[in-house]
Formats: sequence, structure tokens, C-alpha cells
Amino acid sequence: MKVSQIAGFLGSGKTTAVMKIVDELIRRGYKLAIVVNDVGEISVDSKYIEGHGLEAREISGGCICCQIAGTFAETLAMIHDSFDPDIVIVEPSGVAIPWGLKRAAEYSEEKTNMIIEHAPVITLVDALRIEMMMKAVRRLVETQIREADVCFINKVDTASAENIETAKKFINSINPGAEIAMMSSENGDGIDYACDVIAGRVSGRYDESLEKEMLKQQYGRN
Repeated sequence: MKVSQIAGFLGSGKTTAVMKIVDELIRRGYKLAIVVNDVGEISVDSKYIEGHGLEAREISGGCICCQIAGTFAETLAMIHDSFDPDIVIVEPSGVAIPWGLKRAAEYSEEKTNMIIEHAPVITLVDALRIEMMMKAVRRLVETQIREADVCFINKVDTASAENIETAKKFINSINPGAEIAMMSSENGDGIDYACDVIAGRVSGRYDESLEKEMLKQQYGRN
């Protein structure tokens, strides 16, 4: 079962992008399920999802890559056994760590007869707020970029050329191997390409030694 996570800090336009990606993947004929991770209050996302006739499992009370990893694994196993989708779209909270989520997803293999395949990790980077995010939650933003396969610079329809260039330089400084693409989740630019990435490519499985090496290179420690 293929798991696709779309990361991004609060306000990055993630939910809007996810819903448009879902619409396009359904149009292409894929059978989808969605897992929404919302820290705290029940979100409106799951109601929107169910309105699309999709399978929704909302996990509240923590981040799916850490505190409630067991619940996330059980949710994926249940979705596989009851619904058997082609792709599970995971909309993590803004504080989720992509590689931790990979590891949590792979726990589900112990709970049912399936193999997890990861779509490339997508991280949305807010072109309008990147400098503010760098000051306020720099390490978290760095982690979501460092562990991404593809970074979509979002809100390019309203961002200045300087905003976009700043975002590009920041992404390259953290993860020079990441692909950078442009998106406007509001007007739909980049959505088709995001769907191509999710449906047509795969990402590696969780590798603790590789994660430690990336941390060591970035922060000079294990």
C-alpha cells in the first residue's frame, strides 16, 4: 500500500493543496484513503474528506510520528484491511517529522499482511512567510525540508520574485538534493505535477543510520 505524506508548517496552504491533489487523483482513477493528523481540536478536514466519499481516519491528541505512532500504524492496517486503497494520503500536523512518519507507517506491516511503499515526501514551503518561519521555528522547518524529496514553494501567485528566490536559497542550503517545484494551491498551479510525483514515484524506506548521518552533517552531532 502506498503512503503519501504532504508536510508543511501551519499556514503553508497544505490543506487546500491536499484537497486539490485528492480531487485530481480521484479523477485519474485512483482509490484513495486519507489520514488527517490534527493536534488538539477536531478539525474540519475530515468532514470535507468524507464529503468527497473517501475513507477518513482522524488522529487527534498528538503527532503521528511520535506520541501516537502505534495508533497511526493501527489506522493504516485497518484502512488496508477494510478499504484496500491504492494510495493513502497523510496530512500530518504542522509539527510532524517526515522520517518519523515513515517509521511509524512501517510499523503497520507488523499488524497485517501488507508492505508499505512510500511516495516521495512532499513538503510545502510558504513563499510569503519563509523568513518569519526561519526566525520562529527554524529547526522544525529545516527538518521538514531536509527530509523531503520534493519541496513545493507555495503561494507563488502572490509572492514576489524576491520571496521565491529566498525560499529557493533556503531549501538549497538545507537539502541541496531536493527537487524544487512551484505551486499555487489556491489557483491549482503545480497540482497536476504533485499528483505525477505521488502516483509515479517512490521514496526509500526509513533508515535510522541515514537519518543520523543527515543530522550529524547539519548539526554536527548524532
